[in-house]
Amino acid sequence: MLSTISNVVKRYPLVTFFMLAYALSWWLAPLAGDLLPYGPMLAAIIVLAFSEGKVGLKELFSQATHWRVGWRWYLIAPGIIIAFTVGAIGLNLLLGAQISPNYEPAAVGDLLVWVILFLLLGGLWEEPGWIGYALPRLSAGRSLLLASLILAVFRIMWHLPLFLNGDVPWSDIVLNIAAQIFFSWLYYRTNRSLLIVMFFHFSSNYVAEIVFSLFEGGDFIQFNWLKTGLACLIALGLIIYDRQLWFARPAEMQPEVELQPAVGV
Repeated sequence: MLSTISNVVKRYPLVTFFMLAYALSWWLAPLAGDLLPYGPMLAAIIVLAFSEGKVGLKELFSQATHWRVGWRWYLIAPGIIIAFTVGAIGLNLLLGAQISPNYEPAAVGDLLVWVILFLLLGGLWEEPGWIGYALPRLSAGRSLLLASLILAVFRIMWHLPLFLNGDVPWSDIVLNIAAQIFFSWLYYRTNRSLLIVMFFHFSSNYVAEIVFSLFEGGDFIQFNWLKTGLACLIALGLIIYDRQLWFARPAEMQPEVELQPAVGV
């Protein structure tokens, strides 16, 4: 039985990964109206265990602990989020939006609680699966841009239950495409540092929570589309600025830093 499963996984590793990523995440939706963020990571671990064994698992772990990327990347990652979020707030106010009368800045205690919650249950845990496992394999024989767009489609479909129940605005369909451009760029420009990618996702969740109740009604919808539009402009700028990376094959990509081995591996 195990040998049969192993043979199937080895023959169709990416197909198996996506099927598991959906199944392991979606089962929670009917019960709690949410997705299990660990699903893509667990799917990657299972597929690697059957297809590549310890070598593949060690490689994924080394990416997740690759922190020596240069201090500027720890500013660039959240800086991207802050740039298009603050820009959208400013544009929304200029277009006549009003701050919600019910909005209150979060207390320090709440901010600390959010850190813990997002570290434990945030979307950052998706990234070992989407970026650490799927992206390099989708990039085989394709440009990074094409691989990123393909992966963006799978990520959008993965979020489908949240779109349908109203937990995620429909503008996030487009925002997911821009986000995938950011994920891919950070990943390859730090020589496959999953840690930076996960930090970026954490920053995205955290900033979104801070400004979530800033607007309401039509002003909130307008804010989300403005945020999406600005994110797309930044993503397009990255593609134009770093076009050699986007249209090269993975073997031709020039890393910014040298990959450090994981401690204890």
